[in-house]
Amino acid sequence: MRALFRVLGRVVAVVVVLVAVLWFGGRCWLARSVARYDGSVTTNVARPVEITFDAKGVPQIWAKTDADAYYAIGWLHASERLFQMELVRRLARGELAEVFGEAAYETDVFQRRIGFARRVNAAQLSPRARIALQRYADGVNAWVAQAKLLPPEFVILRLHPRAWSIEDSLAISNYQTWFSHALMDEDETYQKLVAKLGMPASVLEHAGHPWSPTTISSSYVDDLLGVSRLKVTGASNWWVLAPSRSASHAALHASDPHLAIDQIPGLWYLAGLHSDEGLNVAGVTYAGGPFVVMGHNDAIAFSFTVASIDLIDYYDDRATGPAIREAIRVKGEAQPRVIEVRQGARGVMLDDKTSLRWAGFDASPAVMTDAGVALQHARNFDDFRRAVTRFGALDANWVYSDRAGNIGYQLGAPIPIRDYDSFLRQSASDRRSAWRGYRELGETPHALNPKEGFLASCNNEIVPPRWPYAVPGFYDPWRIGRALGLLAEKHTRDDMHAMQLDLSSGIARRWLSLAVAGAKRAGLYDESRILATWDTNVRVDSKPALLFETWWRVLPREVFEDELGSDWNDAAPLLDQALTTRSPLLDDRRTPARESIVDIAARAIQRAAKVARGRTWGEASTLRIRHPLSRVRVLDWFLRLDRGPFPRAGDGATLNASFAGYRDGAFASHVGPSMRFVLDWSNVDGFTLNGALGQSGNPFSPHYDDFLDMMRNGGEWNVPFSRERVFAKRASLLRLVPQSRR
Repeated sequence: MRALFRVLGRVVAVVVVLVAVLWFGGRCWLARSVARYDGSVTTNVARPVEITFDAKGVPQIWAKTDADAYYAIGWLHASERLFQMELVRRLARGELAEVFGEAAYETDVFQRRIGFARRVNAAQLSPRARIALQRYADGVNAWVAQAKLLPPEFVILRLHPRAWSIEDSLAISNYQTWFSHALMDEDETYQKLVAKLGMPASVLEHAGHPWSPTTISSSYVDDLLGVSRLKVTGASNWWVLAPSRSASHAALHASDPHLAIDQIPGLWYLAGLHSDEGLNVAGVTYAGGPFVVMGHNDAIAFSFTVASIDLIDYYDDRATGPAIREAIRVKGEAQPRVIEVRQGARGVMLDDKTSLRWAGFDASPAVMTDAGVALQHARNFDDFRRAVTRFGALDANWVYSDRAGNIGYQLGAPIPIRDYDSFLRQSASDRRSAWRGYRELGETPHALNPKEGFLASCNNEIVPPRWPYAVPGFYDPWRIGRALGLLAEKHTRDDMHAMQLDLSSGIARRWLSLAVAGAKRAGLYDESRILATWDTNVRVDSKPALLFETWWRVLPREVFEDELGSDWNDAAPLLDQALTTRSPLLDDRRTPARESIVDIAARAIQRAAKVARGRTWGEASTLRIRHPLSRVRVLDWFLRLDRGPFPRAGDGATLNASFAGYRDGAFASHVGPSMRFVLDWSNVDGFTLNGALGQSGNPFSPHYDDFLDMMRNGGEWNVPFSRERVFAKRASLLRLVPQSRR
């Protein structure tokens, strides 16, 4: 028996050693795929290019020509984000099922119906835009060709990317304009609510938030014909201050777009591009395109929030004309599946009876690329306006500041001209259901140097009731009031950053007193006391924060379940409106009594108290950041793909926003600040820019997650602009040299 144990012990020891060797050996081998940050590489540039990297892996490209700068950013994107690029390309083109099989097939079908790839036309590109996209593609393909080993995802999936093309970047640009609007599209949900709640659609638009500031001030309407200056007071935030409200006597500019923060890698890749031909810009880029989409050059700064304009309509329709045949390859199947894409009278057919009209069908990705080039080189407000209004159906509120102290705003989204309620499904046979074009540039909301000395946007409503025409959309009323209150005085750049970290909830500021009254009505005196003394800050260590947030999430059930049954949560966006107007919906039709607003609040706080159980907000509100392949547990263990879960402060109504799903007492954060930047024009080298996670999508890279702690804890990262300061801060230097030189 002892001999047997000795043999078994040796076998176990050998197995442990083999596993360790394979684990460490495999990791060492895959680590060869990490991007290079120093030395020299011979490649297809016309002149030598220098790329500095700081300690967080943020590159700044120094080239002789714009073309070589675009080549270099393509090289960098491929080296750090190749798998992300492959996924987004396949998503835009409807080719995910070729890699992921049946699970991705329906997504591909939808993408082919909309036709993001089918609607690109590279022949329409201007020479300057064509050079930008072609050299970007050349850089991507050059990195792939010389890579010793592709990133781990390609090895695991046994996938080799095909050559990158101009058409790939155009398809992604087209898809991104859809994505920006799809974040807010609620037309079909509103259709269902109108039917079930028995209320006119006009009630669902934005009548429920008369207390919330609008993007365009009411005073502007009175002077519409003679005054070109208007007040913009506005999920995302931006705000800019004129020199009159800045302690430095220069314009201040802050931005933090709220997008998915629970995915690896993050959306943005931070970079600077500089060339002797005039390209001189720094900020955030996206993997798949060569441009800085939010940031600054040496003259102006620019960023955007989602505007929430309604750019999609649905119709009862039938197919007309010939079908387009689309072949979709599915993993494991020898032959592609063929679908037919049909056009209806009003738009593309989604099924046999429904068509979809989208403003993006009228846009040209080629024109959007021209706008991207123009924005990089914009020198003044007029240049800025011309650029940002040519991004097709990108649903964006754009903000502007410049070195001279000007601040401005422009709605970038097109505004369809309609003769009907856009929130309801229309009949294609009704002539009145056709769009009559779009508002001209001069009619669209914009502002330059308002007398108030500041501009702000937080996804809130754009125009007041007296605006000359309707601008229907899906607006958020909560954060703008807090922003305006904090912007009332003079500020420093540090104040701008502090605002981005603010945790006071707009929902709590408006409805905390009702929660307190409900707790008293329910006899929950301990709960009423802790709520009454709460400062409305949604900190991770706060017990009243969890109690209130849970109450707000279960309150729609008490209000709408009697009308909607299990679909009660669909009406959650109407909760504030129902409470504000003391809607008849507050009465529970299942009981003989007529419930008051406090009765309903009391029932909800009883539910919330049982769920909260004295816990803190951080115990219930968490953020877990997931890699697409981490669902395979062994891969997550081997590659260390995921991060978290972490306690997550804030809610959807705090400036430091956290939009979370709610289930069984747990709040899973999905959306928040995807980046933060603050610029004081008195010191451009003091520009601060933070990513949400890290520059690299490679889990073996030192820059996979090195922004994470800084973003969670509210730190700032300086990204200087001048060559002198950039080189002084560099951690490494990579040179791309022409093939004739080394």
